[in-house]
Amino acid sequence: SSGINAEYGGQLKDAFNGCVAGDAEFVSKAIARAETLYNQNLADKVDKFAKDNDGSLFGDLVGMAVDKFTSVDDIKAFFDMHITEDISEDALIIRQKALAAAKNWCDSGCTDQSAAFLQSLFNHMNGGSCSSADEFCGECADRADSWFSARGNQLPCCVDDVVQKAIKAYDYVIENYEDVIEEARAAVQGGLSESAIAEAQEIAAELQAEFDCVAEVYNGNQPECTHA
Repeated sequence: SSGINAEYGGQLKDAFNGCVAGDAEFVSKAIARAETLYNQNLADKVDKFAKDNDGSLFGDLVGMAVDKFTSVDDIKAFFDMHITEDISEDALIIRQKALAAAKNWCDSGCTDQSAAFLQSLFNHMNGGSCSSADEFCGECADRADSWFSARGNQLPCCVDDVVQKAIKAYDYVIENYEDVIEEARAAVQGGLSESAIAEAQEIAAELQAEFDCVAEVYNGNQPECTHA
């Protein structure tokens, strides 16, 4: 299956590159066409959604976006203003590493390994009060922990490699761009209603609790792997 996905992705990439090679303005024309279609078919609906859901987190966010970005040029100007050379260079490095990780994932057969792992883990977790993916804390976490306790059960090293790379990337972003993130958070919060802020805080607390449960199970059952 991973080979088919890689082949299909390669065909899409070749087709896109062919369009660009045949028309130097292909990308700009495609963007302009997408903007026209959005204004014709979706703009009014999005604006109505924002007004109908005013005071909710998602409604406020959509409303802020509608007010700030009225065209593709607005979006480009926003990114030109906030994306520094350092951010662009880091983004390029991250892209290169992500492509290398994706290739390694496919070459190592990690798709099949991770599918077998998830099927076995989820089958073991399913039961009792653990019948939904909405909440991991509680019995789902206990069942996951018990699955790892069985002999021979562990997270595939190729999956753990991705997890470790993601942790390193997160730590790097926080270390180098915490001020930028805080500035963006403050700017967004400044445009939200009190009810939307309360909703965001509630969602953040729930996500943090779930993350902590997942982290506890992972840290308690981390496989012994050698990572490059």
